[in-house]
Amino acid sequence: WSALGLGMDDWVSALAVLGTNLYAAGGFTTAGGVEAIQIAKWNGSEWSAVAKSSGLSDVVYALAVSGSNLYAGGLFTAAGGTAANYIAKWDGNTWSPLGSGMDNTVYALVMSGTDLYAAGLFTQAGGLTVNRVAKWDGTAWFALGSGVGSGNGILALTLSGNDLYAGGD
Repeated sequence: WSALGLGMDDWVSALAVLGTNLYAAGGFTTAGGVEAIQIAKWNGSEWSAVAKSSGLSDVVYALAVSGSNLYAGGLFTAAGGTAANYIAKWDGNTWSPLGSGMDNTVYALVMSGTDLYAAGLFTQAGGLTVNRVAKWDGTAWFALGSGVGSGNGILALTLSGNDLYAGGD
């Protein structure tokens, strides 16, 4: 094990690799001594902020990568100063929302081709009733059957072939 620079000033809950960079997200406000609000990029030798002007407005719990895009889910309602309800996409230059987002926290993300699956405490995605799990096809949100019953939400997702597995409370 070896440290990546000076590390963060608080906890990390998600990691993802995009190209040759490692992205870390969580509840921190600095990475390697540099201001990096909830998300930072490690280029192999130093940490830097993602979206220099501002990061995400609250905690990030999950990251996923598709092509040159990085997706983040969590407790935030703004990404890079743009309204983004609990989920957003970073294209390397700017943050953008995924439709109108969710009505509550996103805890888990997983990609299948170009489809993004999200899970958490939410019951709505893009104004559609989805009950804690939904699919984004790049344009719109879709329900997965009737979703998952009540509780404290889905905390983990993974895929095996065409099967989506969910774990939580």
